[in-house]
Amino acid sequence: MSFKLVKALMPANATLSEAYAAGVRDGLIQHDDAQAQAARALDALAVRLTDKARETSGAKGLLARFSRSIPVLVDGVYLVGEVGRGKSMLMDMFFELVPVQKKRRIHFHAFMQECHKALHAIQRLPRKPDDPVADLAEKIAERYSLICFDEFQMHDMSDAVVILRLLNMLIELGVTFVATSNTEPENLLKGHQGRVVMLPYIRAFARHMQVVLLQSARDYRRGREDSDEAWLIPADAEARAKLDAIFAKYATEAPAPAELSLGSRSLHVPQAGGKVARFSFDDLCANMYGPGDFIRLADAYPVIIIDGIPRLDPDRYDIARRFITLIDVLYERHTLLFVSAACWPESLYEAGENARIFERTASRLDEMRSDSWQIPA
Repeated sequence: MSFKLVKALMPANATLSEAYAAGVRDGLIQHDDAQAQAARALDALAVRLTDKARETSGAKGLLARFSRSIPVLVDGVYLVGEVGRGKSMLMDMFFELVPVQKKRRIHFHAFMQECHKALHAIQRLPRKPDDPVADLAEKIAERYSLICFDEFQMHDMSDAVVILRLLNMLIELGVTFVATSNTEPENLLKGHQGRVVMLPYIRAFARHMQVVLLQSARDYRRGREDSDEAWLIPADAEARAKLDAIFAKYATEAPAPAELSLGSRSLHVPQAGGKVARFSFDDLCANMYGPGDFIRLADAYPVIIIDGIPRLDPDRYDIARRFITLIDVLYERHTLLFVSAACWPESLYEAGENARIFERTASRLDEMRSDSWQIPA
């Protein structure tokens, strides 16, 4: 279910389990035992966080100063399962319902990008702190006591060295995490050279996370009513004409090329029309763009059109990986996506390095072409 429907499920002051039951009753959610169990685990976390807030707010004088100097640690929840099992839906509902003021929900890609940018800024200060990562951890902990990560995953050792150390520092400072992932904590970075060096950090993080498995047999993103115009096959002249009409429908300005600033460089937009942008597949995926670039793109253009998505070459994993990252960002930003393609999502990348990861991308693309996704927020 898309996030657009989640808020409709929430009775005032309800627990997550109560909101989930209301969604089942109203026919917006199909009951699933694993989801109900995860909802109970998140409800228990909400109680622990509420108790923590009551303890810290009730302290006065010297006791208050003492309690602030020794953070109350509350173990988080790590939801793990295959694609389309309802992990993000449950976390979104929890985030809306939990009575915590200093909280944030963010895609893990975006969090890593923010941290790298912040650390770069700290390194440029005239008087640099002795430990920039510790300095950043203190700044984050001052702002948030709860952080919810969607799609928690690590593919790069250089990212892991910094981010895992930061996460463990945040835990010691009293920050609680909720995360969704397709990978159990003990399998993070599995197969990466040098992983043994990171195992103490992975295990320290895992010790403070209750792992909840969503082992449903069904992918709940599939089987929706599909929008006739969101995914056009094949990518021929007829599809191009239909995408022309879609561009005209959403354009608020005359179509023209544009340059989207990415700091020291730019992303070329072949056709922009206010809040809609149109690209070929190669424009976005054959160039060296990363998660931060795609986040900037999605924030600038709520409607994206892509012409000519091909079957992805198993030998060109760099292009497949870039496409996976692009779709992760567009999904997270609830972007309206219209494409022409050589085949249906599940057939785009059937073999090659990490083809299993692409199952999540195909599932997300199925949801993004559904009628419920196309309803304006």
